[in-house]
Amino acid sequence: MSLRAPIAVTVEVRAAGRRVFRLAENLGEDGIALERRAPFEIGRPVEVAFALPDDPDPLRLPARVEIRGGDEDDDRESTAGGRALTFLAVGEDDRRRLQGYVRERLELPELPR
Repeated sequence: MSLRAPIAVTVEVRAAGRRVFRLAENLGEDGIALERRAPFEIGRPVEVAFALPDDPDPLRLPARVEIRGGDEDDDRESTAGGRALTFLAVGEDDRRRLQGYVRERLELPELPR
């Protein structure tokens, strides 16, 4: 699990020719939490697209729909959607961008190179 920072950006979630938009709640290098459920079944692979504040290039990442820890309904069989999207593959450049956002937002020092 990675560090998480609050974020309020619109996230586009796509799967099987369908797309929805949700507001993000927090972000880490391993995934993004949504304020409302995404209407895709738990475990479904999706593509997410969103822009970091003050970063002109949107991120497009493969992800999987998950139940966010603390959700009141954690029955994986009956839940129609989740509020967490776990990134499946993050390139090195995108990982640096995500880490940079989290460090800046949490006011953490730069990592040595």
